[in-house]
Amino acid sequence: VVDELDDLPADQLLGHRVRLMVRRPPPTAGDGLEYALADLGDAGAVDRAVAGAEVVIHCGAATTGGWPEHLAGTVMGTQHVIDACERHGVRQLVHVSSMSVIDWAGSVGKGAVDEGAALEPRAAERGAYTRAKLEAEQRVRAAAAAGLRCVILRPGQIFGGGIPLINGAVARRVAGRWLVLGDGDLELPLVYLDDVVDAIMAAVAKKLIGGQVIQLIDDAKLTQAQVLALAGGGAPVLKVPRSVIFALGKASERPLAALGKPSPVALYRLQSALARLHYDSKRAFQLLGWTPKVGVREGIRRVTAAA
Repeated sequence: VVDELDDLPADQLLGHRVRLMVRRPPPTAGDGLEYALADLGDAGAVDRAVAGAEVVIHCGAATTGGWPEHLAGTVMGTQHVIDACERHGVRQLVHVSSMSVIDWAGSVGKGAVDEGAALEPRAAERGAYTRAKLEAEQRVRAAAAAGLRCVILRPGQIFGGGIPLINGAVARRVAGRWLVLGDGDLELPLVYLDDVVDAIMAAVAKKLIGGQVIQLIDDAKLTQAQVLALAGGGAPVLKVPRSVIFALGKASERPLAALGKPSPVALYRLQSALARLHYDSKRAFQLLGWTPKVGVREGIRRVTAAA
């Protein structure tokens, strides 16, 4: 966020300081920035980091580990941020959620996925990340209903700035080839990191505080195959038919259940990951005036050039 502050009108920056809450000191400190060393799971540390802030941008979450790590870092971490914002009278909380909270499997055939789409009813089956992000967003929405001044942004599949473009949702690298689950024609809800930052700063500039939920997805409708054509380095592509994937997923459930473990490729999880969906991000323009300045195709060019 800090790298984009120069794009804001000068009158919005005048007299404001930027404090970054981090878990460890950065190698080099940015000029004019304050650093608060804290962990989201530490309520007292979060409270001290938020004290005196007018606007809080909350984009921290656990991305690895099991449910205990996600509960502490994402769910309780978000609750600590909410509590601190309420205690210190913060003027605006910008909560960065995730498209993962959507009921992907249940949204098939119901039109473009927008902010009115149903939330995931079987989050635990989708994994700890989805479960935690959903619970965190629900806590923010409950706090908003009780008067917390906030806005909720749901980015799609972010890439850039060190976040990889080609991940498991696109393809997996196996023996020099790209392994694609399905036919490669799934539409990906991509968004470039710099464009997400622009949307965050637009939410701050617009002073949205009514608990609005806004999706951030580029209008580019690129599929897995198209992304690999642009950024796959020319490696061969091997596609695994959906019927085979679903059959293997279902077959994995019973033996792992006998061991008391959930299958990481359970049928419902695969049905969600491979749901044929289209996405709508019109509300981002309506409420934020947001259209991607960089865009997915230019973002991919930058990522591949850097690599």
